[in-house]
Amino acid sequence: MSSSFSFNENALRQMVDEGMVKLAADQTHDIDQLRQHYAGHPVDEIKPALQRLFHGYGGSITEPELSDWAQLIADNTRIEMKPEPVDWSK
Repeated sequence: MSSSFSFNENALRQMVDEGMVKLAADQTHDIDQLRQHYAGHPVDEIKPALQRLFHGYGGSITEPELSDWAQLIADNTRIEMKPEPVDWSK
């Protein structure tokens, strides 16, 4: 018995790229919600909420980025996540 498997590599790449765009949009939305809630609050109050957000996406944020981002949120500065293109050559 023989079997074969094939897939459309271009369709896979497009699906991954679209997923990355959606993830960046979702993260931007969530950071916007943090900003709307925490603008004007102390950085030390924002940092735990920001860490929880990153943890919820399966990631992490470390110093000094955590403090920098918390300061931007405190200052009511919008942070927009942008997807990086996937390097398919690896």
